[in-house]
Amino acid sequence: MTTVIDLIEANVQRHPDKTALLCGEDRVTYRQLWNGATDVADRLLDHGCSRGDTVALVGPGNAEFMIAALGAWLSGASWVPIDARLPEERIRYVLDDADAKVVLATGGTGVETGLPTERITLGPPTAAPGREERLRPHRARADDLAYLIYTSGSTGLPKGVAVGHHGLAVHLLGTLEAYRLTPDDVLLSFASPSFDAAVEEMWAPVTGGGTVLLRGPALWTGRQLFERVRAHQVTYVSCTTAYFEAFFGEALSTDDIAALASLRGIIFGGEAVNPTVVRHWANGPLGSVPVCNTYGPTEAIVTATLYWIEQGWQGERVPIGHCLPGHVSVVLDAEGDEVTDGESGELHLGGPCVAEGYLGRPDLTEQRFVELPGRDGIYYRTGDLVALQDGELLFLGRADRQVKIRGFRIELEEIEVALCNLDPVRNAVVDVEQRPDGGDRLVAHVVPLDPADRGTPDGFRAALRTALGRTLPDYMVPAEFRIHAELPLGVTGKVDRAKVLTEAGNAV
Repeated sequence: MTTVIDLIEANVQRHPDKTALLCGEDRVTYRQLWNGATDVADRLLDHGCSRGDTVALVGPGNAEFMIAALGAWLSGASWVPIDARLPEERIRYVLDDADAKVVLATGGTGVETGLPTERITLGPPTAAPGREERLRPHRARADDLAYLIYTSGSTGLPKGVAVGHHGLAVHLLGTLEAYRLTPDDVLLSFASPSFDAAVEEMWAPVTGGGTVLLRGPALWTGRQLFERVRAHQVTYVSCTTAYFEAFFGEALSTDDIAALASLRGIIFGGEAVNPTVVRHWANGPLGSVPVCNTYGPTEAIVTATLYWIEQGWQGERVPIGHCLPGHVSVVLDAEGDEVTDGESGELHLGGPCVAEGYLGRPDLTEQRFVELPGRDGIYYRTGDLVALQDGELLFLGRADRQVKIRGFRIELEEIEVALCNLDPVRNAVVDVEQRPDGGDRLVAHVVPLDPADRGTPDGFRAALRTALGRTLPDYMVPAEFRIHAELPLGVTGKVDRAKVLTEAGNAV
């Protein structure tokens, strides 16, 4: 069985001086990527890292990040990406839970962790005599862990999804086929490295011998994105649904059309897409450039299904399509029977591209990674409701209370637990509301422990927002806090969430 390491090494031997990575002013060849990674691996071995260990990668998704990640694999270690902007408490939790041995800090990132830290800077790496021979016995194998991605958890703590090398290699080879990527393509990667989409965006192009253009830490405007497409002759843009709708959903000027002339496709995903925006693109001046709606949980290695929208599309809802190579899907109704065309049920994903489970959480792993009667292998219960429509999958929503905001998967219970752990809070319910512009936002319904706090709601809201910001990422901090005297209870004695929403007018 092959690994991403083997596939990249073959490209290094095939065309060592071809550009593999672009980021800002940095241009890194395959030879430089490999030599830089072997230098990182050498340093990790000096720190005592070995197969089975995990290192933390802290920094933006730039060239140094990819060199550090490949270096970890060459040392036999897996890696866990950490956004340095996260609250310190959350960073420490991930480092402890992942049992990270070393921190690889990229892009000049500064973070105090108490762990040994190697700072990765882009220089002129060269091959050191004997280094390859030293590293070869240590490099990761197909049955080793490749990386951990931490997602929101319903217990109030994030959980680490463990992905193995074999599944990752199968998935990336499948994306080359499904996205029609060739060695001549340049793919623009938009995702933050702590977001699982970055794994696909970064490694699929270099696995296939192409080039990846990394956004790095900058937040681009639509105009800046278009100019980079023009400057680097980008052929594919991969981004979140929100970015697609923001950048490509508006009318294009003559200059915009000229800047995007090199495009062969746009890939987006992370949340449901507005079909009006898709129709606008498919029937607009660049409608000949197909766009691809993708779907996939972290537990199924990024993208599990996709649907290509071709020129002239006039649909009412955008399907999530069918499986990529290496992925298998089955839709089961409430009785566990497979549904037929026109019916709906819960989506289960199987095949070699299913993650190995949740790190150190056998209880959760057993609940979500299951065997299905009459089927081989393990399937991941997504908790997503889908319908079969003319053989394609159509996303209907969540079967539980997990949501996606700005492309990030969020367990509402995690926010509720965090709120209820705050001293001034007696009870809390978090839900999702639609913004006036059509997007979603988090709204917290809170009962203060001290009734006097209802008399000063602005100060109370500010205190809650500040306190949550110390433990939760900013995308999990509610956009609005509504203060209640009490939350209505149902016949079971539990909070009646439906009544909370209908009685929201009683809040301050």
